[in-house]
Amino acid sequence: MPTTIDAANSRISLTFTLLIALITLTGIGCSKAGDAPGNTKTPPANVPVAAKPAEPAAKKDAPPPVGKEIKPAAGPALKSITPAEGTILAGVLNDIAIELPPPDAEAAKAANESGTVTVEVIVNEKGEVSTSSVVSGPTSLWSAAAKAARMARFDPPLHDGKPVKIAGVLTYEFKK
Repeated sequence: MPTTIDAANSRISLTFTLLIALITLTGIGCSKAGDAPGNTKTPPANVPVAAKPAEPAAKKDAPPPVGKEIKPAAGPALKSITPAEGTILAGVLNDIAIELPPPDAEAAKAANESGTVTVEVIVNEKGEVSTSSVVSGPTSLWSAAAKAARMARFDPPLHDGKPVKIAGVLTYEFKK
């Protein structure tokens, strides 16, 4: 004859078994929601759903780059610097520099020299001289010209509205 404890245990066992079956069938268990059979990923009726916008939000256009449009110059290639691919050869850059510090005038007097020193430079996308190399002029004045060239600054160079590197020459006149 079954006791009341056995009957209670049977009901608990049956309830537990039904609960496990319900969880397994509805996908509420520990598995991913997408793994449950019959899961259509429909949110429950009591959860608010955000409406999707009818048109995608228009992306704001980035402001155009600020700088100076550079036109490639005709002329010979650089002698001592090999610019990277995509660098624009811009010729003599003295007229487009926004800051062109003069070379040390005392260097010419101390060396008792005068003349023109030519410095090849590469200007990066920010308008800073990234590479320089003296190619001609009195050798005693090279150091002063190279130092001045490295301090030159330019508007950020642009080609077809896009930032670019440019290569060219700066010339410095020294007088005794």
